[in-house]
Amino acid sequence: MPAVRRLSISPRLWLTLLAAIAPGGCAGIEQSAMQRILDSWQSAPIEQAKAQWGPPQAVQAVSGGTAYLWTEEVPPARAPGSGPRDARAPTSPEPLLVPGLCHRRLIAGPTGLVIGGDWSGNACCVTTAIGRCGGLVRTSTGS
Repeated sequence: MPAVRRLSISPRLWLTLLAAIAPGGCAGIEQSAMQRILDSWQSAPIEQAKAQWGPPQAVQAVSGGTAYLWTEEVPPARAPGSGPRDARAPTSPEPLLVPGLCHRRLIAGPTGLVIGGDWSGNACCVTTAIGRCGGLVRTSTGS
């Protein structure tokens, strides 16, 4: 009977493979979730969005209406043992950690109803993965 060889993959290789696959999978989840959020606000009063999402960080006039911008900052993740109070060599500077951002924009027409929207950022997928996006879908159906 021939010997069976098991394929052994090191943990480092697993992490490398996961890191390569995750952004692609994340992008699809992010796109779907963010589009579902924006679609839920189509034809809704912008006042409902402001009541549910809080006050926008910016408001600007755009062609055909007014754009309302919300920006969410996601703190950077730290690996265990890499915080500012954790031990490291005195010559090792603390790593520069940049927070992630998710910009959401709804555009209201002259009547105050949402006529469109868009999003951008590098952390919208993070908010989708941890469930924050569920609270952004329109919940109120009254005018």
